[in-house]
Amino acid sequence: MIKVIVVDDEYIVRKGLMATVNWKKFNMEVVADASNGHKGWEVFLEHTPEVVITDIVMPEQNGIELARKIKQAAPDTKILLLSCHRDFEYAQEGIKLGASGYILKTAFQDDEFEEYLKQFSDEILKSEVNEQVSSEPEVLTYRIDEKWPEPIQKAVQLITEDLSKSYSSVDVAYEVGLSRSHFSTLFSKSVGESFHTFTEKLKLRAACELLETTSLTLQEIGEKVGVHDGKYFSKWFKKCTGHTPSDYRQTKRGIHSDNFTPIP
Repeated sequence: MIKVIVVDDEYIVRKGLMATVNWKKFNMEVVADASNGHKGWEVFLEHTPEVVITDIVMPEQNGIELARKIKQAAPDTKILLLSCHRDFEYAQEGIKLGASGYILKTAFQDDEFEEYLKQFSDEILKSEVNEQVSSEPEVLTYRIDEKWPEPIQKAVQLITEDLSKSYSSVDVAYEVGLSRSHFSTLFSKSVGESFHTFTEKLKLRAACELLETTSLTLQEIGEKVGVHDGKYFSKWFKKCTGHTPSDYRQTKRGIHSDNFTPIP
């Protein structure tokens, strides 16, 4: 749920806003309220909400000062300013600071208020999705040797594009337009090791990287390297390295995937 705080020196306005708006409709929840900017800042630090709805004119610290502090601390926070009168000068100052908009307290039931909430919800959701995509760990980057024959370059590119897919030599040979026997011979001659050994090393290197650099579960890591059974992944990893995935993650020992012999 998207966290919201409401800051206003009028008790009736705060509680009325909290009670009458259908927050769940926008995947939101009011987690706290405050009666002035000073207390508003305290609850902001405590709850780190994504949305702040604040009155402009309040005692101790006004909404403009609160907005300034919030934007300095958390620039992505959505701020909506409230006022009981059309004080455009204050409102414009708040918008210059980064507030998303300005609305009269009498307009809570108007479409404009809900439009702001929908806009905030959509923007926050989109931001979260983009964040997840950008933080998704790369399983492996592999530099293809340009001296290899074109079919072998294509084969390695196919394998490394998505390690979650398990290709047999027959599958890859078909994709690059060679017979299985010709492909196997050409692959070993070009790369210096068999197709099976090469793919196993790739998967092991990727598994080691993910164990060291992410908090993914063993099941999730297994799926990313094409070993979709969690128990089998643990057995496979121990066969290759002599260590369980859990032990490897805890100790982060420098086990080099180039030093193992794949089990036929």
